[in-house]
Amino acid sequence: MSSNPVFPLGKRITGRWNKIEYTVERGLGEGANGKVYLVRRGQERLAMKVGSDTLDLQSEVNTLKVLSGMEGSFRRFLVDVDDAEEQGQAIPFYVMRFVEGQQLQKYLSLKGSAWFPLIGLRLLEKLAELHRTGYIFGDLKKENVLVSGYGMVELVDFGGVTPIGKAVKQFTEIYDRCYWNAGDRSADAAYDLFSFAVLCIHVCGGPKEAFSREILPQNRSVEELLNQAAADPGCAEFLPFLKKALRGTYAGSREALEDWRRLVRTRKGTQADVRPAKDTWIKVGFAASLLLFAATVWYYW
Repeated sequence: MSSNPVFPLGKRITGRWNKIEYTVERGLGEGANGKVYLVRRGQERLAMKVGSDTLDLQSEVNTLKVLSGMEGSFRRFLVDVDDAEEQGQAIPFYVMRFVEGQQLQKYLSLKGSAWFPLIGLRLLEKLAELHRTGYIFGDLKKENVLVSGYGMVELVDFGGVTPIGKAVKQFTEIYDRCYWNAGDRSADAAYDLFSFAVLCIHVCGGPKEAFSREILPQNRSVEELLNQAAADPGCAEFLPFLKKALRGTYAGSREALEDWRRLVRTRKGTQADVRPAKDTWIKVGFAASLLLFAATVWYYW
């Protein structure tokens, strides 16, 4: 098929080989090599990625099989792999866990930028975990980060996941270090850390000139990105980290994670400001229950 198929709400899809039936609830998004749908199998909600290129999708499936078989947060991420028949043609798909949450930018718009240091910490934890398995994420961008609850983070769209040492399979130019003349497209931890730094600049503070206009290739540089960050008060506290991540001087994602963790511990305005309020309500509720108990004892005494 020349383009990714479009499945309407309520459509039932039955796998040709595994005979598992799924019902389409709604679309979740579209990547470079397929569309993603929210589907239901019985009472269970799952995400289905449907592609037009079997080989391209199979490469993604092979990576997810490896990650799903390892211990950690990616374990059993992949649920099913099969084909569907549509108008006499085989349509490849795979099914994965459905990840609840909002896209990063929307979450920050609703909750406030004070949540970003905590979100950044959890995102770096995810990347470090992935790097330990021998892969990088590759296509890290704000659209591929979902956030829920108290800053819990999940990665979506694994089309760019690449074995370390290979050429990056899928990327978005603005987050790509080669685009900024800061290195090549070989898969290493520094590639993801560069993308993470660009993401930080992109979502923190006000709009950035570097992301709103076309920059001539000869003018793209790490210094251009750092100038944009330095000019924005929302990025000021991240500058030491950004310099190291953009210049590729971190020894690995664990070192970057520890740097970011120190940043979160020493600042104000993150989740630490949220927890006391939550604890206060717990204490109030406990005190109220004691008063009610005392009143009951007095009444029946």
